[in-house]
Amino acid sequence: MITEAKLTVAGLRARAVNVKLERPVQTSSGEIPTAPLVLMDLETREGTTGRAYVFSYTPLSLEPLRHLIENLGTTLEGDALAPLEIERKLQGMFRLLGPQGLTGIAASGIDMAAWDALARAHDLPLVELLGGEKKRVSAYGSLRTMHRESVVEETRELAGLGFDAYKVKIGHGDVRADLEAIFALRGVIGDDAKLAVDYNQSLSVTGALERVRVLDDEGLYWIEEPTRADNFAGHARIANEARTPICIGENWWGPHDVQKSLEVGACDYGMPDAMKIGGVTGWLRAAALAEPVGLPLTSHIFPEISAHLLAASPTAHRLEYLDLAAPILKEPVRIEDGHVLVPERPGIGLEWDEEAVSGFLVR
Repeated sequence: MITEAKLTVAGLRARAVNVKLERPVQTSSGEIPTAPLVLMDLETREGTTGRAYVFSYTPLSLEPLRHLIENLGTTLEGDALAPLEIERKLQGMFRLLGPQGLTGIAASGIDMAAWDALARAHDLPLVELLGGEKKRVSAYGSLRTMHRESVVEETRELAGLGFDAYKVKIGHGDVRADLEAIFALRGVIGDDAKLAVDYNQSLSVTGALERVRVLDDEGLYWIEEPTRADNFAGHARIANEARTPICIGENWWGPHDVQKSLEVGACDYGMPDAMKIGGVTGWLRAAALAEPVGLPLTSHIFPEISAHLLAASPTAHRLEYLDLAAPILKEPVRIEDGHVLVPERPGIGLEWDEEAVSGFLVR
């Protein structure tokens, strides 16, 4: 083990891949047939390399994001591999541009890669570097499909992994269509398993209240992002009137958004996204805000790093299992009896399957 790991950034390699998904992700706003990812290798002069990836949602933003990350890596060359100092430098560069969108994603990705390198240099899994311990993290199966027939098929596949909780995306029609998807899923998982639904911001506050009054009778685990993500006051109004818990957070751009949500009572569950919350550094700050008020935290995609982060979070609840990067990883996330296993490997545990990467590489 390296007891004193003083590392210096040597460079950052960023590669764009567009990974074909066997089952596209369907949402109320459209279908995502591929996973456009930027893979990062943050190299140090001492020979340690940190890895992370980010998700651009659409191929249209893939190359601009890759180029931005690469440019930012150039500005860090020769700097100490100190994640907090790197975060401070990048935030200073973005002060006038703003910390949302591609700038926020790029900074979060670099932060994750920096923490990965630091943990690898100390020969520790990330969770142990953060002061936690390797453990099994409770998870739920997050469905990619929305329509009745495909919901049934996918749920049966996920059931084989031992989940006792699931989530389905709704909002592609009226409330009758929502109930159809809920009933179809209930027909497979039974009444004992937990069932959450996700509207992906598709409703107005008034429309959400109308639907919540119907869904309140379905015994749901939570209703996720019923209205626009940055409408914290609107979510607070919905949360105040609904009997069903409200979950938001995958579009929190940093800990300041967490604080704004808490101030108005916008949710009952918080769902930070490692890529938007600010990487490891932003997640730790968000978890510190959640702890005093007892806000349960779940995660949004990125199961590899989310397992480490939840294992180190005081109010950790459940991990969202929706794995987009598995096709390009040597060792994808392992599920055992509905739990994600935090890997024994140093760092986050990411190792690229270079043969698979070459097949999806955007040149």
